[in-house]
Amino acid sequence: MRRFVRECFMSGHRIYLADLTHDGMILSSNVFPLSIGLVAAYLIEKRGPQVEVDLFKYPDDFSEALLQNQPAIVGFANYSWNFALSRAYAAQIKARWPDTIIVFGGPNYGLTPEEGRTFWDRHGDVIDFHVVKEGEEAFLQLFDTLVDHKMDVSSLKAARTVIGNVHYAVGDELVTGPDLPRVDLATLPSPYLMGLMDKFFDEKLCPLIHTTRGCPFKCAFCTEGSAYYNVVGQRVAPLEAEMHYLSSRIRGPKDLFISDANFGMFKQDQEKARIIADCQQKYDYPKYVHVSTGKNQKARVVEIVKSLNGAVSMAASLQSTDETVLANVSRSNISVEQLAAAGKMANTSNTGTYSELILGLPGDSLRAHRNSLRDTVEMRFDNIRMYQLIMLPQTELNTPAVRRQYDMKTKFRIMPRSFGRYSIGDTEFVAVESEEILVSNSTLPFEDYVACREMDLTIEILHNGRIYTEVVGVCDAYGLSWFDLIMRFFERRRDFTPEITEMYDAFLRGTTERLWPTERDLTAYVEANIDEMLVDERGTNEMSSGKATAFFLLLEQINGTLFQLLRDELRENGYLDSVASRYLDELERYSLLRKRNLLKSEDEIVERFSIDLERLDDAGYVVKPTEASLGSEHSFVISHDAQQRQLIGQYSREFGDSFDGLGKMLMRYPHVHRLFRHAEPAA
Repeated sequence: MRRFVRECFMSGHRIYLADLTHDGMILSSNVFPLSIGLVAAYLIEKRGPQVEVDLFKYPDDFSEALLQNQPAIVGFANYSWNFALSRAYAAQIKARWPDTIIVFGGPNYGLTPEEGRTFWDRHGDVIDFHVVKEGEEAFLQLFDTLVDHKMDVSSLKAARTVIGNVHYAVGDELVTGPDLPRVDLATLPSPYLMGLMDKFFDEKLCPLIHTTRGCPFKCAFCTEGSAYYNVVGQRVAPLEAEMHYLSSRIRGPKDLFISDANFGMFKQDQEKARIIADCQQKYDYPKYVHVSTGKNQKARVVEIVKSLNGAVSMAASLQSTDETVLANVSRSNISVEQLAAAGKMANTSNTGTYSELILGLPGDSLRAHRNSLRDTVEMRFDNIRMYQLIMLPQTELNTPAVRRQYDMKTKFRIMPRSFGRYSIGDTEFVAVESEEILVSNSTLPFEDYVACREMDLTIEILHNGRIYTEVVGVCDAYGLSWFDLIMRFFERRRDFTPEITEMYDAFLRGTTERLWPTERDLTAYVEANIDEMLVDERGTNEMSSGKATAFFLLLEQINGTLFQLLRDELRENGYLDSVASRYLDELERYSLLRKRNLLKSEDEIVERFSIDLERLDDAGYVVKPTEASLGSEHSFVISHDAQQRQLIGQYSREFGDSFDGLGKMLMRYPHVHRLFRHAEPAA
């Protein structure tokens, strides 16, 4: 098969397909460009002798290739995280080589007449065609039609030729092709097995695969909530060969990304999990699998997740626990109770768990959001991913009628790590990605939105990643509420130390000041300030920056503050005697030693304690002081094990030592507690 690919590259129409990433201090998107790989594989299989196809991820590589050879067609993957970058390249290509045909394709394109008209008014001067929905067959049909018209775009458009899943503009007229039948995933060739992805096996990118397409649910905030995607296609047959192929070639982070929306929910997923587990056994890969697990059939999901040796986190994507909010976004067909029960089932093993909440859905409020946070914390999910509502194309919530119904007010913000200065030859240009987010609605005024965001930051720094599992254990041992303790911290967040106050103030500035009324205003700001932004190690993600500040700069202060609040809580409930007080002093010291200077894996700490640190680790710290006492002081060695050192080395290579990189590490790998040092009795 690979010999066939190389031979077919030797002649034919030159086609470049690009799924670009911003690549400043760290990569904005560090996964293989699967979408363009699938389009390329399908095109080569069907029209091999007629095409020469090259794939691109990095802007510099793309620029160099453009200068070496002028392609007949350039296709860009259109996602929210790379549209502006792709559009900027398209403008440069049209200026230099006006005959080159520019095709975009992907979900970042609105399907209503109003959205379509706006898109082509803004971008029709540099984009010739846009592929919507599934792209493999659509791109093939577009290519065939262009060949019929001798690669003359004007001729094709003058004929008003209708092509399935393809849109284009002719003056003020928008020509839209009908929906093509859904692609049979079982018949799609693998870009991995065809060798098309070999160039991406570097030390930066992580493989991305898909085993299903579509989603049976109809969530109003999701692009897969439309009827077109409600039938789920399965892809099992080529997976085993594909997984062994990429597992044997992996050079960078030992992570695997799967684009499925409901992994583990279908009976076919059991075989997929077996294949992945076999690769773990044979290649020690993947160590971590990034995938959204299923929303129903939770017993099956838990079984499958547990079979993957802690590599997959169990998801319970609640979005909200408020019944009104859930009904407003067509989410009532998913059982909150079953999701919560599944999360607790998964927590009985080494499997991580997380839930997702979206702030600002129709009907949301300060009270409703706080209750959702309480529910998810008390359900004992390891991590709660707290998102803002993004107005995504092809979603019901983004329609004008729904915006008016709920008085939805929005602003534009810079997408984290998604900006930069690029060049083709001597020509430089700036590109920045923006996203439109909701900042208020009829039940959530802006000031409450801001308060919710600061509440989310508090959950992020205290709860997520089990960073303060020692405090959680004490709360459980005495029957106290961990969430109430978090809220004590939140309500007094500006009363502790000047540094903690400044952390919240910086977050507040990022939340309220880095908002622009239009994309044009945001772009103008970035273009005027690009030099400063490219050297600002804190980046533009206020949540990530706040968490990195809390963990890497203010750990001692926050650790001490949280233990003091715990002492206050125990005192108020009559539990703080002299034994408990001494126990908390030692536990506070141990908590700090486990995490301080975390990435210095060579550190080996020897200190004396009168509490049984090994037993505490094993019991998850749910131990009362009298049960943990050793009677006298003993020496303990507190250090990382070999596997932890290996992971720390991997993360250091992947994210570097910039502050923004450290923040992304904490957010991307939510089980940071797996890197904390453990104690053993000194010899």
